[in-house]
Amino acid sequence: MFSFLKIIAKINKNKSITDYNKNLQMNERVEGGYRVRMGFGLHQGWAIEGAIGSYFKIDASYLSPNVNLASRLEAATKQYQVPILISGNLQSIFNERVGQFCREIDIVTVKGSIKPIKLFTIDLNLDLEPFEEKNYTTK
Repeated sequence: MFSFLKIIAKINKNKSITDYNKNLQMNERVEGGYRVRMGFGLHQGWAIEGAIGSYFKIDASYLSPNVNLASRLEAATKQYQVPILISGNLQSIFNERVGQFCREIDIVTVKGSIKPIKLFTIDLNLDLEPFEEKNYTTK
């Protein structure tokens, strides 16, 4: 979960990305203003991994109802206007220290299921000052 929080923080602090948010032409064309955003749906459960591709390129693919649920959670971040949606199944295995940052926002029954699930998010302060990207080299 923390890796996703780091990604969101970096997107909201990176100067080259935040410059897009201030672009007047883009803000005029998009109702409500333009803003670079990413959404993440987090769930836990089993999945089957398989190789898909051709002789020249092979990609891993994961199939299961759990993968489908994570995908639906990611899509629902737009509806709930939050950067992260976490299923109750995943939130229930967080330790108390991590779980205290989660806020329950809904209980839903997803398509193809009869069992309701709780949805959680993490409230983030996204109004951070941008920083300049620096390219560091190692010796």
